[in-house]
Amino acid sequence: SFSFFILPAAFLDLTGPIEIEGMWKASTILPCVYVPVEDFVQQTLMWIVVHDQSSGTIFRRDSSGDHILLSEYRDRVSVPKDAPGNVSLHILNLEVSDRGTYTCQVIWRASNNSLITKEIATKVEVVKVPRNCCCCDLGGLLHLKVSCCIALDFQRTRLPLYLVILIAVVGGAVVFLLVFLIICIRKPKD
Repeated sequence: SFSFFILPAAFLDLTGPIEIEGMWKASTILPCVYVPVEDFVQQTLMWIVVHDQSSGTIFRRDSSGDHILLSEYRDRVSVPKDAPGNVSLHILNLEVSDRGTYTCQVIWRASNNSLITKEIATKVEVVKVPRNCCCCDLGGLLHLKVSCCIALDFQRTRLPLYLVILIAVVGGAVVFLLVFLIICIRKPKD
């Protein structure tokens, strides 16, 4: 009986990344998962954040339901309900002030009423332009990640977003018109 309760507890490990880079104003998921074990019931789930100057519990799930405890996260965070073992935190509209260390803590109750607690921490960085962004000219052929390059151009020029989009649309129309004219000129007249 002793090994029965020790062995399953060893499998109740939380897994998730050590660090995540999220895009400003985008959504992100902080993965936290475990493999459910028979005779161990999830009792409490908490997501705790430590910022530069403050800390607190963002989210708590217990027998009374889900509770968002920090007002700056209201209407912006959720945790899946119908996915056993998936207790990942979903954050909408990521703000620069959201950077910090997030701890996922789960408490299980065993069939003998003993409690087992596990936790895992993830450091979150919030960036305006991803570090893996690339825009490069390969012999006249533009190789790019479109959203990444638009974000880079937007940050570099400080132009309003609608103006950047307008310039891109007009530029595309001009290129289309030039290609159309070249094809029409080369086509033999009937």
